Amino acid sequence: MAFVLFATGALSIGGWVLYRSTRALLERELDEKLEAVALAAASGLDGGLVSQLRPGDEGTRLYQAYRLRLQSLAPLSSRAFIFDSAGRLLVPSWGGQVIGDPLHSLALYSAEVDRARTAGSATTTLFRDERGRWYKLGFARLAGGPAVLAVEMPASFLEPLQRLRYQLITFGVVALAAVALAAAILSRGLTSALEQLAGSARRIGEGDWTQSVTSAAGGEVGQLARAMEEMRIAIVRREEELRLMLAQVAHEIRNPLGGIELFAGAAAEGLAEDDERRGHLERIRAEAHELDRVIGDFLAFARPQSPRARQIDLRGPLLEAAQIVEAVAGAKRIEVELPAEPIQLVVDPDQLKRIAVNLLRNALEAAKRRVHLTAAAEDGGASFRVTDDGPGIPEEICERIFEPFFTTRADGAGLGLAIVRQLAEANGGFVSYETRQGETSFAVTFDT
Repeated sequence: MAFVLFATGALSIGGWVLYRSTRALLERELDEKLEAVALAAASGLDGGLVSQLRPGDEGTRLYQAYRLRLQSLAPLSSRAFIFDSAGRLLVPSWGGQVIGDPLHSLALYSAEVDRARTAGSATTTLFRDERGRWYKLGFARLAGGPAVLAVEMPASFLEPLQRLRYQLITFGVVALAAVALAAAILSRGLTSALEQLAGSARRIGEGDWTQSVTSAAGGEVGQLARAMEEMRIAIVRREEELRLMLAQVAHEIRNPLGGIELFAGAAAEGLAEDDERRGHLERIRAEAHELDRVIGDFLAFARPQSPRARQIDLRGPLLEAAQIVEAVAGAKRIEVELPAEPIQLVVDPDQLKRIAVNLLRNALEAAKRRVHLTAAAEDGGASFRVTDDGPGIPEEICERIFEPFFTTRADGAGLGLAIVRQLAEANGGFVSYETRQGETSFAVTFDT
């Protein structure tokens, strides 16, 4: 009887811990996806223009274009809308409301809206609608004005978790009446299933969605496993849809951007060297080129290409990358220290060069005076390392630096390190880093 009580108590505690940890992990994952969708949807929308909409403008091209953009989010969200600084509706994805309608429910989330306006994005806590279904709101600031975009997503994972909670309690009561042997056998099997699901939840929370969530257990644990598997599949689907949307947005921006750069260059050629307008046109070309690079990062992340691996000398792509970044280094130095002997490696040289360029650019942003690039052949492989003399990476963000769209820079896209890890792993390598006050070092290692 003592063993039955102990086993029942242990299982009850384990179930509660699983419930809380799984809920926290899944809610965090929903927050990240919600912010990513909101930021991607807000990209390219003009907060200044949309803030000029007034009641009666529902038939204008601007209103219809922005509403169509919000309605395109239907596969990812239940609804989306844009509102002004006074909490009034500007553009909804649904019908039945007009410009200027007050959104009284926003008063409940004033802190999150303020955080979105200052930090760029924010999410609310979970809330229920009138039917008892759970949702979350994500906010993203629109560039150029006070308007904010809101995206609402359902938290469908909570329903099976709530059922599991009540079923675990019921199971604990029933288990008290079971015999010691049956309780022992049941506890071993259930504990194993719970540990397996907890491991799956941790993997999902860490961004690994490649492994299916499976469980041989039936009942509530099997139901939770199926719900988690459905959630994993939904996350993968949303990730693919987000990548597709990013690629479409980037493509639509790149087409006119090329024309801007071309015509600015043509206009500059007809002006004298000391003409002030020539300097302005060159600045336009430079900014267009930088924006094209950012768009390239979006496309590289959204539509990753399979490596075209061949045997190369590692030093070649590294030298080309250093020359590219050195052109924008200014007063900072890029020191290259490569061995005299070739370093043979089978990788995609273009992707390797992109890895090095991204790491060198990041290091240049952080460095005070210099960036150091080295490479070496190792037993069974080769590696290169990029080191800067900057302030180091704050400990509180170390776990997030490889996450897509995470950045501490106001003008950053947050894709540099995500692309580095993506390309390194595609070529059979891995990325590691060391950081402390005054020095940060990123190393990329490949097996030969």
